[in-house]
Amino acid sequence: MKIEVLMELIDKAANDEKVKTDEDLSSGLMWAYKELDNGKSIKIVTRKLDDILSMYLITHSYQAPRVIIDLIKFMKNDSDSFWKGTGITNLFY
Repeated sequence: MKIEVLMELIDKAANDEKVKTDEDLSSGLMWAYKELDNGKSIKIVTRKLDDILSMYLITHSYQAPRVIIDLIKFMKNDSDSFWKGTGITNLFY
């Protein structure tokens, strides 16, 4: 995952007017951006951010602004590639 692209998507999401109205989501996005900007592990930050985004989706009946959906899709594509080739998916089939 390219950290620059992730940070750009987080910034775009954090500046969305609808996102700004949700204090938990907004502060979670700002936290993630600051952590990445300070050089924290991308895997640790994205795992926590995934939890924040999941909670948002659950509490909003799986409705989210387009910028949040784009961020989730970007993170999902990377998490799929993380497990690809490890054989871990065989446990679930």
